[in-house]
Amino acid sequence: MAHEDWADRVLVGPRLADACAAKAPRLISDAMDDIATPHDTYFRESFGRREIAIDFLRHHLPPELLAEIDLETLEISKDTYVSADLRSAYSDLVYRVRHRDGPLTIYVLFEHKSSPEYWTLLQLLRYLAAEGDAYRKQHPQARRLPPVYPLVIYHGKGRWRAPRNFHDLIAPLPTALLPFVPRFTYALHDISARTNAEIKGAVLTRLVQLAMRWIFSKEPLARLGDLLTLIEQVEDRTTALEILESLLRYYVQGTGRVEERDVRALLEQNPTGDPIMQTFIDRYIEQGRREGEAAILLRLIDRKFGPPSETVRARISSADPDSLVRWSDRILAADSLDAMLH
Repeated sequence: MAHEDWADRVLVGPRLADACAAKAPRLISDAMDDIATPHDTYFRESFGRREIAIDFLRHHLPPELLAEIDLETLEISKDTYVSADLRSAYSDLVYRVRHRDGPLTIYVLFEHKSSPEYWTLLQLLRYLAAEGDAYRKQHPQARRLPPVYPLVIYHGKGRWRAPRNFHDLIAPLPTALLPFVPRFTYALHDISARTNAEIKGAVLTRLVQLAMRWIFSKEPLARLGDLLTLIEQVEDRTTALEILESLLRYYVQGTGRVEERDVRALLEQNPTGDPIMQTFIDRYIEQGRREGEAAILLRLIDRKFGPPSETVRARISSADPDSLVRWSDRILAADSLDAMLH
């Protein structure tokens, strides 16, 4: 089978904010896509980074497989085979690498529920069939499909105890039926079952896995502080900034117990000597102060003039610091909302 020419195709989550953006991003973001959960978004933003994917696979693929592939040829496909009704529970990424006999597709299914999914093998069977069907349509002259290496990454609260062999999902089989039932398994990377020391890889790879491992921690804010220390070890500061933003958003949205004000306090307690990172942190903290001032002004308007309209709320929420100060001074003497704002 001839090698295919691959286009540059990358599957990632929402674009991260530019390091020099005038306004720091809110962690409760409207940028989440319509199928994403915090776990899904963080996974895509992290494992959708080529350097993390390569390092992770280098540490977790079987040695005999690593000997036959070239990880430096790895590309991340835009393809996804998770149906829309399951995307709140699953996220998949498709990695492709060069193999000595042709392209090898590495299919990664990320499972992020708090308990193992019993029917994962059945879902994988559907995904493998969908991948094969897509390949034959893209390569109508092909008569063989590229091999697939299914890898499940799990980080739930408990150990993964779901069946690992497809025959385990089938009722006891008469010998005569054995050849007619699919037989396959999958590789499992159970982050929850590993100690912190067993999380292997470069700083970035360990950081994203520890973030997933600790997302269910009883002390998520303390664990976030530990992760901020790891970010300081990331040599590429632009990458560090992108990881920082993704991480902060994940812990605010994914834990349900970390508030933005907690994050700002944590950042104030842990200043960095890096100018780019510190600029982001300063803007983020300043935005928090501005949002707090806007919230206070809206409460004062509500008490003096009645509930403000959505238009007024939007105007005040997006106002610059000088306008907020000016309006706060005017509200004391203004006899109407219009007089205060104009």
